[in-house]
Amino acid sequence: MRPDRRVEPVMADESVAVVGAGPVGLTVALALARQGVPVTVFEQDPELSTEWRASTFHPPSVEIARHLGVADAMIDAGLVAPRYQVRDRRDGLIAEFDFGALADETEYPYRLQLEQYKYTQIIRGVLEADHPDVTIRMGAPVTGLRDAGDHVELTAGDATATANWVLAADGASSTVRKSLGCPFEGLTYEHRYLVLSIDYPIDEVLPGICHVNYIADPAEHLLVLKVPDVWRVVVSVPPHVDAEDAVADEYVDARLHALFGDQPGLVLRERKTYAVHQRVVDSFRHGRVLLLGDAAHINSPMGGMGLNSGLHDAFDLSVQLTGFLAGTVDETALDLWATRRRKAAVETVQRITHRTTTALAEQDEQERRRFQRQISATAADPERAKAWMLDAAMISNARAYDLPPRGRG
Repeated sequence: MRPDRRVEPVMADESVAVVGAGPVGLTVALALARQGVPVTVFEQDPELSTEWRASTFHPPSVEIARHLGVADAMIDAGLVAPRYQVRDRRDGLIAEFDFGALADETEYPYRLQLEQYKYTQIIRGVLEADHPDVTIRMGAPVTGLRDAGDHVELTAGDATATANWVLAADGASSTVRKSLGCPFEGLTYEHRYLVLSIDYPIDEVLPGICHVNYIADPAEHLLVLKVPDVWRVVVSVPPHVDAEDAVADEYVDARLHALFGDQPGLVLRERKTYAVHQRVVDSFRHGRVLLLGDAAHINSPMGGMGLNSGLHDAFDLSVQLTGFLAGTVDETALDLWATRRRKAAVETVQRITHRTTTALAEQDEQERRRFQRQISATAADPERAKAWMLDAAMISNARAYDLPPRGRG
């Protein structure tokens, strides 16, 4: 592995509590720890989650991982996906984009497919090996908190704790956000998604697909993508099918047969459903409590931007908070972070993911054909294709908000 330059630690006597040991919480813990900031992570579950969940890391997120010293481990464990396709269920391939066109823009011109639980395991391993000032308290759910002005009091499991700053990365159902009484406004899509993890060579059944495929269909749009261990198929479920019926054998078998025909050797490793939202908290900062990741914003998975934008929240916050603790910036840096990251969530991430979701699900035939012509023409024009991929790879997003720093960390 290539060594990263280590920075001198910040001499700080202020403690930071991170709520949630998911990818966002552990990322901000590692970023702070590398600057010498002592951190305690509170996680409600007794062990790190092993659910597969999100699995796409865009180039700016791998650049952040490089700065944190974990990019090589991620690449070794992950799957490089240099291309992605837009398809139509009836008409086949509409457009293909090659991230190789971004080689002059990033050291990582691809999507890195890696299950998020493997990422959290990598981060935790580094924390335990190299950062004794980080304490991870598993099985310690934060059930309440109070901002006392100069510190925050937390109730965690059967104990109480105090911290100078609390970073809430406890997911879409955030206890911290609810304790603060923050509005979490937005919309819920009518459809939900059924996620099927399949141990079978899907690329042999659907010849010509690549590792990431967005497939439009007015009745049942879907995403087919490869992760290191399995193929994952994300299928839209209409509103008249409830969550329990959507995971029943009859419904799942019908979906698999419609997609792949009769494949007796197909092994289904996982099935689950989830509702789809676009929501954002009123403010990412409430006094000494800062919200990030899914605790602050959630969006459609079409585009693979939710996890990545949370990692961007985390890294940016680590820079601002360590600067404040070191006395190199004043407290307004935290307010600017909160404003900047909320703007990124609303004006870029939600805009792009909503556009993708609605285009894939479009029912009006004229609009469907218009989208096909537009995306096909974009892919065929090198200049327009590159601009499209800069958005899709979240590079333009990251640059608009000065994240991450370019060059080696």
